[in-house]
Amino acid sequence: MQDIKKWYCEHTNMKVKIKSVIFITLSVVFITLLSTNISANLAEDYQVNLYRARVIEVTEERTIGESVIQTLQIRILNRDLQNHESTITNTLVGNNYDINLSAGDRISVHMELGSDGEPLFYFHSYDRSLPLLFLIIFFALCVIVLGKTKGLKALIALTITISLIFFGLIPLLLRGYNPIILSIIVCILSAIITFSICFGIGKKSISAIIGVSGGLLMGGIIAYLFGFLARITGFSHGDAQMLQYLPNGYMFDFRGLLFAGIIIGALGACLDVAISISSSMTEIKAHNPSIEKKDLINSGFNIGKDIMGSMVNTLVLAYTGSALATIMIFMGFEMRFSEIINLESISTEIVRAIAGSLGLIFAIPITIFAFILLDKSKTTISSGETTEIVEPIKTDSKNS
Repeated sequence: MQDIKKWYCEHTNMKVKIKSVIFITLSVVFITLLSTNISANLAEDYQVNLYRARVIEVTEERTIGESVIQTLQIRILNRDLQNHESTITNTLVGNNYDINLSAGDRISVHMELGSDGEPLFYFHSYDRSLPLLFLIIFFALCVIVLGKTKGLKALIALTITISLIFFGLIPLLLRGYNPIILSIIVCILSAIITFSICFGIGKKSISAIIGVSGGLLMGGIIAYLFGFLARITGFSHGDAQMLQYLPNGYMFDFRGLLFAGIIIGALGACLDVAISISSSMTEIKAHNPSIEKKDLINSGFNIGKDIMGSMVNTLVLAYTGSALATIMIFMGFEMRFSEIINLESISTEIVRAIAGSLGLIFAIPITIFAFILLDKSKTTISSGETTEIVEPIKTDSKNS
């Protein structure tokens, strides 16, 4: 009898793993096809040729009025023009935006073809790709060393999530699709993929997915409702204003983009909250199979309260940090609180922080009750782990 049960658990676990692999593979293929099609169309509309280069020497520095013009000899590092040398200029006007270049600096240059067909280069910015690459590699190594197999799975899930955003969400937003609906779909897909890779498809993952989806949906509704009541346009930030200067007359729903950003910003915290509660309740159930649902719900809420205390601070402080320079400006000019609170840029950050925090708060009870509703099967299957709950065999007292 025990051998049959063991075979059943192993067979079921294998089917779950196969389904996970198939789902993840189809998701990756879908993202690849979508990004190839849409990105190719966008590339036809507008393309900037940026090349990596190294400054060989500063050949001249001359002063014209209050400006200093540097003449630089550079060498291209990209393969198609590797070792090609050219001369560019860099103007310093005496403000904080100046970039004073010297020999050995790695820079990014913009290339255009001249009337004679020869490439002309113009200074763009520092080339920051190498230090950022080292930082990403260091991050990946730390995750793998500390998390081992789970860490590797987390990196795979993170890569797919980033691909969803950059190769799926953003190109579709540029095409004018509804940002709120798109962000909700992308976040739910991200939750499904992340939990499927890291924890397998089972009661723990499904309840966490439902919790994340519900929390994000509630946060989005709250953000939209109070954003509408506060007359927030989503057009107060400089980055949003720059979107209107994109070529080919792109039209955007700026308020929708704001709410989409709120939903995506709250995704990480909701993922953390939902899986923490679901995992804890799974462990409680595994160690005490006979626990009553009422006690299990109370335990879930106690865990949720502890998590909520720190996670609410996380979101609020994150958004406060992003607006730190703006707050310093207002404090420096000694503006009154009533003036500050009515500025759209500040109102936007308040709605963003509170709506995101409410999203993760709602994720707590939704995850708990989703787990309770799913807690009907006798076997719980997770990634590589199977916990079997066997009920005692009932005997007929008359025949004993």
